Amino acid sequence: MKKAVICLILVLFPVFIFAQDSSSVLAAMQKNFARGSISTKIQVLQNSEEFPDVDMGPLYSQALEFILDNSRNLASDIATREMTILVVRLAGINGYSESSSMMWDLFDIYDDTQVKIEILGALGSTDPGVKVVTGLNNWLKLQNDKFRSGTSVEKSVVAEAVVTLGEFGDSSSFSIVFSTGSAGYSDDITYKANLALKNLEGSYSQSLIEVIKISVPSDKLAAFKLAIDDDEMSIEEKGNLYKMTLETGLHYPVDEDNAIIRELRYSAVRQLARIKWADASNLVIEHFNRVIIEYDRGTAPKSSVLEAISCLGAMGTHEAANRLTLYLEYMNSYMENGQDIDLQISLAVIVNIGLIGDAVAFDHLLYSGYLDYPASVKKAAREALNNLKSR
Repeated sequence: MKKAVICLILVLFPVFIFAQDSSSVLAAMQKNFARGSISTKIQVLQNSEEFPDVDMGPLYSQALEFILDNSRNLASDIATREMTILVVRLAGINGYSESSSMMWDLFDIYDDTQVKIEILGALGSTDPGVKVVTGLNNWLKLQNDKFRSGTSVEKSVVAEAVVTLGEFGDSSSFSIVFSTGSAGYSDDITYKANLALKNLEGSYSQSLIEVIKISVPSDKLAAFKLAIDDDEMSIEEKGNLYKMTLETGLHYPVDEDNAIIRELRYSAVRQLARIKWADASNLVIEHFNRVIIEYDRGTAPKSSVLEAISCLGAMGTHEAANRLTLYLEYMNSYMENGQDIDLQISLAVIVNIGLIGDAVAFDHLLYSGYLDYPASVKKAAREALNNLKSR
């Protein structure tokens, strides 16, 4: 009885042991936790906050170990749930990283949504270690797979997981967090995922490039659009990303996801033209060759051909001028044989040859003036020739 009274006094009136050194305070708290009931354990944990100068980490580890050791019997116990939330919050508030592995083990045990959210929130304040980062990456990937298959998932936990991975900042999470943001959970999760991506280690633009290179077509397109809307990314970063996007689209298996991959290519060409990224000139030529075939087969609209021609003009390189000149030669031969040529396409080719101003086109521009082109095409050819002469 005497011992019980002493323990109660120690638990309820921590002021009496302020004078003790830190190790004695910690030892007393751990002893009371070990011998007390669940309600007493909760009081001990609550009272631990009265000693801000004492490292209570070992006490929190003790509490987590107790919960883990008794998880089968206590998982559904209301008081234990209260204690779990309390110790997790305390470990998080104090940034006690040594507890992160145990908290992750608890995450797997509890199906309770609130407990999972509390654990994730606390983990975000710790140095998690490889086990926790890998575990949360894998868990979130599983939720994404379930959601995409039509299986119900707890979106509030997914949202917290995204925030926590952002706080961890590990580059290994990029593709998974990105996939979460593009999965279509909700606007809130997409917003949180995009914020988290910015906090991850490594080059943001390079990480987006990796998503474009290795992910499914829908994620490739989503990553590309994210880059377009990013005002903080430099022109050089965007140029390299757009170039890689076009290369990925050109070399993707032609029998898979053609519609999305074509959209990816066409969009990349528009952006490369906008910033005049000459480093992509050879890829733009390859795209032009592809889109002409697609147009002839009826799988690409004329607008895509016109955009490809404009992009060649924006490249401003000798190679681009040479390719447009070869196409002009092809159109001239058609005109010689009395075959029809699309007016918009012929005008676009000649105008963009003039924009580049490379002398490689001189002979064919000159010859086009002798053929039975409409007056508007001949006028454009004369202006292009003058541009060549002025350089």
